[in-house]
Amino acid sequence: MTKFERLNSVLGYEFDRYVMEHPDFAEKIPLGATVVLQLEGEDAFNRWARSISERNRAKDKDANGPILYVRVKGLRPPKSRLIRPVIAKSA
Repeated sequence: MTKFERLNSVLGYEFDRYVMEHPDFAEKIPLGATVVLQLEGEDAFNRWARSISERNRAKDKDANGPILYVRVKGLRPPKSRLIRPVIAKSA
């Protein structure tokens, strides 16, 4: 997996979580839209993401929805959601 693929995967995961937590934002996304995530300050990644989305849309004959560019200011540092993990040694 390349650096851009990894970043796109993280952004996609976080975007999915965001739209689940903010249904009013999700309602602004039309059915069938292609969402292209763009990260502020990451011009090379942004060009890569746009080119991948254009290439995939060209291959998909059924793609007829709009292309939406979602600009993201950044990502907060990752934070674990585990609750009080405990380590147990085997006997």
